[in-house]
Amino acid sequence: MAFLKGIDFYGVMVDNLSVTYSGKDYAGDKVVLSNVIREKLKCGAIKPLTRKVFKKDEVETAFRYMAAGKHIGKVIIKIFDEKELLEKKPVLAQPRYYCDSNKTYLILGGLGGFGLELADWLIIRGAKNVVLTSRTGIKNGYQHMKLDRWKSYGVNVLIISGADASNRKDCEFILNSAEKQGSVDAIFNLAVVLKDSICKNQTPESFEESFKAKARTTKMLDELSRSLCPKLQHFVVFSSVSCGRGNAGQTNYGMGNSIMERICERRVADGLPGLAIQWGAIGEVGLVADWQDNNKELVIGGTLQQRISSCLEKLEHFLLQNCPIVSSMVVAEKRVGAYGAANVVEAVANILGVKDLKTVAQQTPLAELGMDSMMAVEIKQTLEREYDIFLTAQDIRTLNFTKLVQMHDKDSKRKPENKHASEPTGGLTGIHLFIRFVSDNSNLSTETCVELETRRDPHMINVFLVPDLKGCAQIFNPLASKIRANATVLQYGITKAGIMSISEYVDYLLPYILPKAKEQNGFALVGYSYGALITLALTKQLEKRGLNGRVVLIDGAPDFLKKLMEHFLPSATEEELQNNVLLAIMDNIQSALSGKLLLELEKCTTWDEKVDIFLSQVPKDKLSKSSIESGKLFCTITYQHFVALQKYDTSSLEWIRSPITLLKPTTQLINIADEDYGLHKITRAKVDVHYIEGNHFTILDSDKVMAAINGESLLNSKVSKNLLSEYQPFEYEKSERLRV
Repeated sequence: MAFLKGIDFYGVMVDNLSVTYSGKDYAGDKVVLSNVIREKLKCGAIKPLTRKVFKKDEVETAFRYMAAGKHIGKVIIKIFDEKELLEKKPVLAQPRYYCDSNKTYLILGGLGGFGLELADWLIIRGAKNVVLTSRTGIKNGYQHMKLDRWKSYGVNVLIISGADASNRKDCEFILNSAEKQGSVDAIFNLAVVLKDSICKNQTPESFEESFKAKARTTKMLDELSRSLCPKLQHFVVFSSVSCGRGNAGQTNYGMGNSIMERICERRVADGLPGLAIQWGAIGEVGLVADWQDNNKELVIGGTLQQRISSCLEKLEHFLLQNCPIVSSMVVAEKRVGAYGAANVVEAVANILGVKDLKTVAQQTPLAELGMDSMMAVEIKQTLEREYDIFLTAQDIRTLNFTKLVQMHDKDSKRKPENKHASEPTGGLTGIHLFIRFVSDNSNLSTETCVELETRRDPHMINVFLVPDLKGCAQIFNPLASKIRANATVLQYGITKAGIMSISEYVDYLLPYILPKAKEQNGFALVGYSYGALITLALTKQLEKRGLNGRVVLIDGAPDFLKKLMEHFLPSATEEELQNNVLLAIMDNIQSALSGKLLLELEKCTTWDEKVDIFLSQVPKDKLSKSSIESGKLFCTITYQHFVALQKYDTSSLEWIRSPITLLKPTTQLINIADEDYGLHKITRAKVDVHYIEGNHFTILDSDKVMAAINGESLLNSKVSKNLLSEYQPFEYEKSERLRV
């Protein structure tokens, strides 16, 4: 049709306008063409393509709009107005850090987890001379592999082991060795020595050891590098949130980091490079990764582990800015769902960019609402990670908001009531979760045996539960309705004050268990926390009488409890133990009063005087006049239980043959090397270890705890199998035996 109207079409070889072709110069034609286009634009003969324009801060919105496939023409990002100069509004971009191949990069602690990854990152960015220091040298295959790979890249790697950088001669040797490879461009101090303990248990020696790797080494590097490394561009030290945010168990480590930060600030004030980075918990490599068991998610000081890739990304930002003190951490989640959403419906809507659900048809598949393949993957991962909803790719494509609402309703009905979470723990950790102050015992039973209101299944053997440090049945009350068998709590606290050894507790409680165990020809014992000591001792006495059974320990074991006491309440004398117990209880109530209390306790000579002083210091809103006697009883019982624990000799424990199920929380009171808390040393049977979400207190809310108490399998979420050894009968016959 166009040709019928006499319209002419011309093609222009633009490439030829800028070069000489076949001896002819087309530069003049370029000017002519430019003038023609300009005139036709002015008169409207040439019209721009249809377009959708987004601002420069709407890049994500623009890509989502284009991905929906509903646009016509071009999608354009407007960087700035044509009349404005580019210099006035530059495009924000993050610069990239590059290393100088002719210079040297020194990493103290370079053979550690983070050190190896940092060295690898520097080499990728162009470093050809790297010096790594280490106290122990190369000791594993991964380090060997890394070094061989770097050498294959043509990188000159020097390992200095055994040198103490806090010593002047050794530090000079390290810096001179680095300078011989090439001018030192950057120094990174990653060295760390931990001697953790609460402040009142720290010693001058523990401070000195922690200071050595951090404060003294950094001070020496600062002093010597000023003269030995004249071309130094980066002086970087790795600090910690223990300094910036505080950690009660790392006062020495925090102070060492603080000194490093002050050195960096002074260097910057002097016109020299200086950078201190406060890292949170780092995952995958390093100290926290070594502590972590079974890839559990640890929360340390309110932070989650930061991936090493994220750390290196942030490190690049920090190296290219001027602030001397910076920080990077992953704050533990405080919101309910993903993407700031309160439920699964809002989470998916946020991913799709749907601001108002009323504007979309509820039955319309997500694919028709603009969901592309990347969004589908994002939705699938969010549903699995945040809401435990597992769907196939086909399910995601056919998903709509009506189905999401149904999923949300089912999830709301399925969530169990958390009965312990409502009780005040106040973010307590460590010994504070182990010792929880109880000021009023007026509502507690004074009976040794307290029967719980369980389902009372006649086919199940009677379960005996031994409570925590307080020795009171109250801790198990929220569990009663889910326990299938008859359950009896053995109170050993308020009912029998004055006992100060585990063997005495066993002699006191055994007569209450033995008749029932003989009648049923078996037993089931559950020990929680401190009660694990008594549970194991009772088990041995029952086995000596020819009885078989099963044992469930909830975050408790002899080695675990001994290490807990040694770590938080180290005491060389009886007076020191008395003071430490009362101080630990006061820390639980109001830690600010502990210093004043310690001064008063040191003036006392008897336990009764110390308890009276303690109770006089407790705030009135925490302790009424009517509950003073209960407070005295709690303090005395707590002290007696720690005396019994101190006397308890774990090395002489007798073997038991009963199988043990150990339930451990993901947030532990203290790190212990043995995954089974050393229980393999005292049993010939298998020790089943299971991790449960929560801490020492909230672990009791888990359905897995109920499954273990009821003798059900923890391997299947439907808890249908029994955890019984081959010699334990479980089929019920009225004329024979009960199920264990």
